[in-house]
Amino acid sequence: MAAAVVGSKRTFSAMHEGSDGHNGWRTAPPPLDDLREPSVDCRSSRPRTGADGVYSVSSSTRSTPPTTPTPLSAPSDRRRIFESNASIGLIGIRGTGKSTLAVIASVAFRRRVVDIETLFHEATGFSTAKYRKQFGASNHNLRQEELLRNALKTHDRGAIIVCNGSSLERSGQALLQDFSRTHPVIHVQRDLPSIHRHIEVLDQSKLQELLAFSGPIFRNCSNYEFYNISETTPGQFVMPVHQHSVPAFLTLKRAERTFLKFLSLIMTHDSQGFQKDGLQPIDPGFPLSNVATELRSYTCAVQTPLSALLLEDADIEELEFGSDAFEITVEDMNATIHLDSQTHRLTTDRAEQISRSISRVRRSTVVPIIYHVVPVATYCDGFGRTSYLEHIHHGLRMGPEYLTVDLSLDKDIILDIIKQRGSTKIVGHLHTDRDWYDPFWLDKYDMAKNLGCDAARFTRPANFMDDNAAIQSFRNKIKAQCGTIPLICFNTGRAGRRSACFNQILTSVIPEKLRDGPDFASRAENNQETAWLTAKEATHALYASFTYDPMQFYIIGASSGYSLSPAMHNAAYKACGMPHNYQTLQTSTLNSLHELVRDPNFGGTAISLPFKVEVISLTHSISRHARAIGAVNTLIPVRHLTEDGSIPDDLELFKERNQAGPIKALYGENTDWIGIRSCIRRGLSPANAVMPTTCGLIVGAGGMARATVYALLQLGVRNIVIFNRTFANAEKLAAHFTRLVSSSADLGLFPAITRKGPKPRFHILESRDDPWPSELRLPTIILSCIPTHPVGDNPAPNFTLPPQWMQSPSGGVVVELAYRTLNTPLMAQVREASSQSWICLDGLDLLPEQGFAQFELFTGKRAPRRIMREEVLRSWTDEQGQTDPGMVQTRLEAIDDQEP
Repeated sequence: MAAAVVGSKRTFSAMHEGSDGHNGWRTAPPPLDDLREPSVDCRSSRPRTGADGVYSVSSSTRSTPPTTPTPLSAPSDRRRIFESNASIGLIGIRGTGKSTLAVIASVAFRRRVVDIETLFHEATGFSTAKYRKQFGASNHNLRQEELLRNALKTHDRGAIIVCNGSSLERSGQALLQDFSRTHPVIHVQRDLPSIHRHIEVLDQSKLQELLAFSGPIFRNCSNYEFYNISETTPGQFVMPVHQHSVPAFLTLKRAERTFLKFLSLIMTHDSQGFQKDGLQPIDPGFPLSNVATELRSYTCAVQTPLSALLLEDADIEELEFGSDAFEITVEDMNATIHLDSQTHRLTTDRAEQISRSISRVRRSTVVPIIYHVVPVATYCDGFGRTSYLEHIHHGLRMGPEYLTVDLSLDKDIILDIIKQRGSTKIVGHLHTDRDWYDPFWLDKYDMAKNLGCDAARFTRPANFMDDNAAIQSFRNKIKAQCGTIPLICFNTGRAGRRSACFNQILTSVIPEKLRDGPDFASRAENNQETAWLTAKEATHALYASFTYDPMQFYIIGASSGYSLSPAMHNAAYKACGMPHNYQTLQTSTLNSLHELVRDPNFGGTAISLPFKVEVISLTHSISRHARAIGAVNTLIPVRHLTEDGSIPDDLELFKERNQAGPIKALYGENTDWIGIRSCIRRGLSPANAVMPTTCGLIVGAGGMARATVYALLQLGVRNIVIFNRTFANAEKLAAHFTRLVSSSADLGLFPAITRKGPKPRFHILESRDDPWPSELRLPTIILSCIPTHPVGDNPAPNFTLPPQWMQSPSGGVVVELAYRTLNTPLMAQVREASSQSWICLDGLDLLPEQGFAQFELFTGKRAPRRIMREEVLRSWTDEQGQTDPGMVQTRLEAIDDQEP
């Protein structure tokens, strides 16, 4: 279904970048009906309590506007399980970015936008504020209720519904609460200064009062929450050399990615995976994206206290470095601070701290989030239990991938949390000083399994080194059981570090920066669950104990001597504490590969030109991606085959990484398309988001062109134009993919184009003088897959685009895949067109992106992305061995602005 805006003349293509603080969009000042001072009275009424995410307003923020909507209490049961095509509701005050987020989601997931404010204006000829003023509050409320009721009923499926502030009335609250029983209703938040800059009416103190009162009411009407973090400066990472200007729309890129990732997480049927025809994960194709973290071996979760994330200068990527998951630890459950003194409910300020911190982590990392509330010492007075549960229920609103639940709570309370988990996986957690030989632990494990927890995490403070021996006995007892759930089990404290090193699943580690900080000792003393190991130390211990082995990796090619891959990967290995080595092997034949695979420490190799097709004949099996592309750029050894002699599945394949031994088979993969797809996503503006009419242009017809076509199809591009110097090669490329997409079985490779609509089609341009095909839209995605330097006796192509092919009114993204020469005629041409919203990327953007995927294949771990990007920039030189200090410095400074 094509995206549409119901009840509005504004379309996505009509929205463009600006500088009004509204995530980069320039729009007319909106009506302020939902921010009128008569709309709320913080004195005469206060939110009533409820079981899920109930909040109160701190007494210091209450004021006395004249009238108020009467708040309803929150529903006691929020199952958070929806049909895959259930409409999504967005609520919140103006200036939070609801409309922009709605349009982003509508384009990405082919859903129409329904704006209640616009529907009201079209039905009455008045804005809600003017209608109330002219006809009175009662008439306004009745009309508003009628429109909202009809909209929720009529657009029950396949829509993004944007609700205005009139939903604060009791009738609107009741309708939204009822809607949230079967649909996701998301409360959109934003920081106060950004909202104030956008609406430009109320003074900031009054706006603060309105936020403090309306926030709890919106939360009572919703089952999820999204904190829309404002981007103040656009990322400059897409500029290979000095760009004249940076389009403001790039400020939206991280918000776009974070919101789409959030939606893909919550729109699932259950915690086991995505429904058929549901929203797809935001990063499909990365090797680890479909392998559950809790099922992989020797993973670790970086344990970061909420207080560290609340610091404005917190570097999330630095904190997350080397880990497989990011654990947000909520400590200091002092109810007199975090709960309202009269209602004993979570304060608005505390709820906002948690929401903003989770959004910051999600925006800056690709690893899953674990939300852990440190249990209080005792629940006997009921007050501590209330504080704990308030924090737990609010965490569920943010849709973390994992949430821990204290197994010392009553079973009925735990069951209630599990019923409301949605797609969040529940980890039953217990920390006590009981001996590991005590049957208590087996009872608690069975309890977690029988209640429906997805994993169990048991920790115990260790006082002596002997405590580490007892834990292995307990692990063996659990392993002997049938129908087990994953067990996370280790001792804590300084003496427990050895057991933590050899716990196989999501070991808690601490960022090196925090462990070496001045407050670590006191924090560890107050919280015995605090980790003592860093991720690098835990990894190093696996190799020092011979659990893992140092491996040899290579890049093989005829002209691979200038490759930056060795520097990039070796820097990543060193930073992660892995004793691996990556070397260049420049050769004219693949005979050398036979020697490499005889080495028991051979870990894999990247395959460069001209061997990407030839190497297929040496593999035992290749991935479906490599088969569709017809080329392999990554080869990994297989040391254990299944009983029938075939390659094991992804999970088993990853479990044997970093382990030496005889090689029984070779497995081929292609990561070029992953890097190309990532580059397109990074540079493509939201105004040019992929639609059924989107057109992509590919220059070249070799192996990289094949990977590029595949990447475009994965993005959902249905119209692909090819230009190549040799027409016959372009025909072969088009014919290959025409056959591929004509088969219903092969079409399943491309989830983005399996929806109703025309199948992909290919068009070939014969010469640079050809006009752009009249039946196609002008291209907004252009990729050059030809060399930028001399090859043999052939001079550098010095290619530029004919002007008639670059007339897209909304600009687009141009990617030049090579990186040996950067300041090419094509890049200069695109930079000159930057005022027309054209963005350029090059091989220095591509190499790390595909390298992240190769790192996952080689090691079974998430790549240290910032380290790899920085090393590529520092190591680059041109053909004369010269670097470009200005370009390198500009890009290094912009690393922090890049998407994770």
